[in-house]
Amino acid sequence: MKISSRIFFAVGFVTIVLIPFFYFSFVYHEVYEMLKNLPLYEPNLPTRILDVNGELISELFDEHRITISVDELPSYVCEAFVVMEDRNFYRHIGFDIFSIARALIVDLFTGELRQGGSTITQQLVKRLFTGGERTFRRKIVELLLAREFERRYSKRQILEMYLNLIYFGHGAYGINSAARFYFGTDAKNLTPIQACVLASLTTAPNRLSPIRNPEATYERSKEVLARLVIAGVIENKRAAQQFVSFWSEYLDTLRERYPTITIRHAINDRAPYFTEYVRQELVKKFGAEKVYRGGLTVFTTLDLRCQKAADEVMINGILHQEKITSAYNQKVFKNFEKNYAKKYIAQNRNVRNNLHFYTSLYRLLTEEIVDELVMITDLFELNGISNSLRSYIEDYEWFRSSGRTEGALIALDQYTGAIVAMVGGKSFTQTNQFNRAVSARRQPGSAFKIFVWGAGIVNRIITAATPFFDISTEDMEPYIKWHPKNYDEKTRGMVLAREAFARSLNIVAVQIYDRIGGDKICRFASDVMNVSKKRFQIDPTLALGTSELTPLELTVGISAIANGGFGIKPFAIYKVIDKSGKIIYENTKKGSGMSRVMSAEVAFIMTELLKEVVATGTAAFAVRSLAGLRVPAAGKTGTNTSFRDAWFTGFTPYLAATVWVGCDIPRFSLGPHQTGAAVAAPLWGQFMRKVESFRKWKNFPRRTERIIVKRVCTMTGQLASPSCLSREEYFIMGTEPKEQCSSRHDTA
Repeated sequence: MKISSRIFFAVGFVTIVLIPFFYFSFVYHEVYEMLKNLPLYEPNLPTRILDVNGELISELFDEHRITISVDELPSYVCEAFVVMEDRNFYRHIGFDIFSIARALIVDLFTGELRQGGSTITQQLVKRLFTGGERTFRRKIVELLLAREFERRYSKRQILEMYLNLIYFGHGAYGINSAARFYFGTDAKNLTPIQACVLASLTTAPNRLSPIRNPEATYERSKEVLARLVIAGVIENKRAAQQFVSFWSEYLDTLRERYPTITIRHAINDRAPYFTEYVRQELVKKFGAEKVYRGGLTVFTTLDLRCQKAADEVMINGILHQEKITSAYNQKVFKNFEKNYAKKYIAQNRNVRNNLHFYTSLYRLLTEEIVDELVMITDLFELNGISNSLRSYIEDYEWFRSSGRTEGALIALDQYTGAIVAMVGGKSFTQTNQFNRAVSARRQPGSAFKIFVWGAGIVNRIITAATPFFDISTEDMEPYIKWHPKNYDEKTRGMVLAREAFARSLNIVAVQIYDRIGGDKICRFASDVMNVSKKRFQIDPTLALGTSELTPLELTVGISAIANGGFGIKPFAIYKVIDKSGKIIYENTKKGSGMSRVMSAEVAFIMTELLKEVVATGTAAFAVRSLAGLRVPAAGKTGTNTSFRDAWFTGFTPYLAATVWVGCDIPRFSLGPHQTGAAVAAPLWGQFMRKVESFRKWKNFPRRTERIIVKRVCTMTGQLASPSCLSREEYFIMGTEPKEQCSSRHDTA
């Protein structure tokens, strides 16, 4: 009997004491390095993108978290979490023996790991290091780490980490982010009842969300409030009244929020195309991990006041243009069904070759009818027809969306290259994120004449007073296959280069191309816009803007003229600091060190020519009369074949900008007579008028000593005789006319 008792005691001792001891020692040894090198807690923080005046544009994040010191929180906020999660928080050493014992008994009786018994410290450690694994080994590691945390940090520090770390549902991490999402206030301003609501979410934030399940949140928050009253944190008399009053008002606000809303939807991105542009730059520089979790503060060049003006102008302009464009393009949409029917017959030779039948069938289809037909064909396992119907509706929707009017606006500080405003499309949605301002290459049409005339003046081949015959080549050179025509199909006889530029005469543009040569034009355009020469097709159509450019590239080119001849490199970020306040990136150049791409004299004369476009040329009515812009302005309209694209690019003393309006697929047209002057120039003028008060003024570059003034005959460009109609003209010294006009204008 004694021997058996000893054996029983020995087995019990080994089972109850030695095995757990050795297992504990094994696990302790395994996590020793973790204990020795326990890393400093650093929460994941969003990257904040600020405008040039320090206003928040948007945030980039995986976990949206705004940290707050526990010292800033009212005492009842902290106590709400303590009474709900860990009533012995201020007394235990990291773990609560009694809670663990209670949880162990429940787990033993049920045979499952149901009860947690975790303290706030353990919950913090679990989220930081051990994850959601529910094993005894994880529990031992958790206890060891919790004890180490209690040695290293005070209770208030642990509580602060916990409140800034935990998840509250709908993408909100940390109490400050949650307070803003659920109540639209900072955590330091939470009321006692609001604190009870947030404290009720920690165990199951998705299930207990007041947006998804207000009844469950109501009951749970009432329990938190009761515990606060018992603990003496809140007075019993006022608690019930405050609770009822809060919920009666809060339920009304919850009805306006759909259950799937997240904090991403709640955060208003005030310049989404610009934000995406900056995001790509940041990821290239610092990597995704640092951008989404590193708590960077990014100071950008955007001016939200200018951005707001750009958004308003472009949205209204595009919506107005859409009425004209969609009406005109109806005939293109009608042909879609016919072309699709041809495609179907060609791919299915076993069907009847009845084009009219299939065209009519496709024309009758709507998305609702297609959905019903697909269900029927699926039911009878007619997969071929089902797939064809699905393919049709997908292609049709894509075709329709591509035929809608879109637009872009990009504005730069012409002296530094700083991006001040950016609109990449009508609206930034899941299906419309293509940034047309920086990525859409389209034919600029007559806007490219800036670089044709500029190349002529740089190479001293033409001046502003060089005469040209604006006459069609059809009768004079019938053997030539291509005969350029002016937009209005009229000719004007003898005109000077200034007038030809202001009126955007195509015939003269091709004549200048012939005199200069395509290579010189390409070289000048490449230098000024900082694009590869390979992008330009060298033939006479180059003079009419058939080589594709983006709005940003065109704005870079016009900026070089606006600032007196210096090439610029556009940029959006001028400083980035990390969460500790250290500067990790700074654009120290900000326009300094720019190289010359043309002389100050060439820039001055080109500015004068561009001012003429706004004063008396193709943009005069749009910019001055329609838009009401009164400040000094210079620019150029652009329209390509069949009115597919409408452009205006130009500058004032305070900003350079380009506006483009068109359809994403060049097959579609904006409609008859929808030129750059009619469509884009008014929007440009409205934008410049709206932002006038936001920008610091600088005068246009002044005339240098090498610019001389001569009075010339407005017909011949020669030095004016007393009987000539004349005007003062600017010339680079050495290029001025030497001969005096004979006054025989009828024989000129």
